[in-house]
Amino acid sequence: MKRISFILLTLSLFGCQATAPEIVPEFTSEVIEVKPDELNQYWIHSGNIKILKKRPTWLPQGKGEWTVMTVIDSNGQEVERTLISSTPEGFMTQAKIDSMPKQSFKPSPSNKNRVPVKFYGTAKIAPKDELLKNN
Repeated sequence: MKRISFILLTLSLFGCQATAPEIVPEFTSEVIEVKPDELNQYWIHSGNIKILKKRPTWLPQGKGEWTVMTVIDSNGQEVERTLISSTPEGFMTQAKIDSMPKQSFKPSPSNKNRVPVKFYGTAKIAPKDELLKNN
């Protein structure tokens, strides 16, 4: 009986250490490049927006901007994010990009074939009044 209890305890402990399954990209056609303002013609963000209680560790301190190339596969999963540029240099790093939460998308009504896309997006951190001047 002790041996069975030990085996069950061991199996349950190993079961608790299971990690999230790795996303295997699926591409039903060639990846096409779209502009960020065209993304909603192909994919619509399907996740909930979370209000954070504190600044995430991946968000850089100070003022700067960065550009990231993002690939969305035929299942609507972000499967690649590559840092293209950062101003000032080193403001954003690939390690911080990799630690950002992955997003998921659902196909737009016009994307019946679930066409995979890539796009280049830019994000900026600056004081609010400076951000409003640029819009």
